[in-house]
Amino acid sequence: MFKIRFILIAILFLNSVFCGEFLFSDSRLSVKSLSALKPLPKIHYSFPLPKEVLSNKDDPRLYELARITHAISLSGEWATQSQVDVAVFTCQKVIEKGAKTNCRIGINYSPWHRYFGKDLPPTDRGESYKKELEMFAYRLNKIKNWIQIANRKYKSQVSVGAILLDSERFFIRKDDKKWNTAIKENLDSVHDICVKIFPEARIEWYGRGMRPESSGDGWGKTPLFTGLEKMASLSCSLYSIPEIHRMQELFRRTATLADQYEVKDVTPWVALASGYRRGSKKPFYWDMNWDYDTVYSWSIGAQLNINWYGDRPERFSPFRRAKIVIFYPCPYDKRVPSWEKHFVAYVKGATGVKLEEGDGK
Repeated sequence: MFKIRFILIAILFLNSVFCGEFLFSDSRLSVKSLSALKPLPKIHYSFPLPKEVLSNKDDPRLYELARITHAISLSGEWATQSQVDVAVFTCQKVIEKGAKTNCRIGINYSPWHRYFGKDLPPTDRGESYKKELEMFAYRLNKIKNWIQIANRKYKSQVSVGAILLDSERFFIRKDDKKWNTAIKENLDSVHDICVKIFPEARIEWYGRGMRPESSGDGWGKTPLFTGLEKMASLSCSLYSIPEIHRMQELFRRTATLADQYEVKDVTPWVALASGYRRGSKKPFYWDMNWDYDTVYSWSIGAQLNINWYGDRPERFSPFRRAKIVIFYPCPYDKRVPSWEKHFVAYVKGATGVKLEEGDGK
């Protein structure tokens, strides 16, 4: 069942390199709502922003998102020079207005899903293997060059803060050392390219941590990595926000796994106004339009960002180990119509502001 869940989320991630169309109900209301929010305490990256919004550097809503989250996230596969220019311009605008935390660019990429043969085992080292790595390096270098051009244009020093990698192409096998070693080598090859081109950027992998399972004690390690890879952090998918205690336990167990690997940071991927919810026909199913009570978004925002909660790991979870947060789905995906009000609630929780009646329930 959980393998099916991973396949489902892979389809959701890879169906489009960008999220769906940007959804703003009313431009003035969105700007007013966002401008009233304080910046988040931690940097929040996301799945790539839609190409439509990255085409307009004068859209005040993009500026507000960058100001609040300290980041603009784009697609490594398909971002254009003009979109990179918009991202640099907007980040620089945030910095010029006195942001305490620099605004950075996040680059999303799905390695081993582009050119590597779909039916090939991870042990294959043929032409499609070489092309996969060559194209990955080519795209990162292209974006790096575009950032440098934009920085000269705007007299700025905007940098790439994180490379967000989602590889769900290979699954480990029990008692198959050759297979699993090849997976490690493939993932590490991607890691090495990131370090070479963007040595200062964080490298964040989706699905490197724990997950719920239907057997044993109800928990298990995700099958997307061996545990021997080069790892700056582990990660976990907080994709059932209303089930707050289960999300706390998921983060806690991933932190325990990180201790075994001598890894310090644990990065949560957070689904607002969407996620895995319980059902009668299936134990869990994915819902892109899950408008649960906003108090849960407020609560997870507080716990992930306010140190008071992280200082009480036994009561909540060791959330101080979350140095950054990543949103999936991306901001204002049209498939998630309630995203804005849940984002507002999340930011209020993260910045110690109480919910108001107009914040929605």
